[in-house]
Amino acid sequence: MNTMVEQSIAELSITVTEEMTAHLEGRLIHRVLSTYWLCYYAEVVARRAIEPYFEPYENAIGGLVEIRHHAMAPVGATVRIIAKVTEMKGKKIVCEIEAKHGDRLIASGMQIQIVLPDMEIKKMVEDAYLY
Repeated sequence: MNTMVEQSIAELSITVTEEMTAHLEGRLIHRVLSTYWLCYYAEVVARRAIEPYFEPYENAIGGLVEIRHHAMAPVGATVRIIAKVTEMKGKKIVCEIEAKHGDRLIASGMQIQIVLPDMEIKKMVEDAYLY
């Protein structure tokens, strides 16, 4: 892993669609951006922040996603999701996550990825199918 990753920031803008609203078991709960979709985009943007710094033989696996809601984002809102690398400790990379609608903070949290040799991850995937 290239140590320049420690200064990496990635950003992604999404427009909230009906599909992204809070649904549980096929039922509409709230017509605003759901936690599920916030977590998904936190993973996407964190991966974008670190992937350019991988060595050719490396890949990463998710270790944690933590999201705290601060406000709601309605259908049609443009939400900007930002991942900033805040810590690199051994194989672990921590990204701070913020989601904003304009200047309003919608959510914050963190995402952790573990960087490993690609072959090690492939072996872990194969082993998962043995159980």
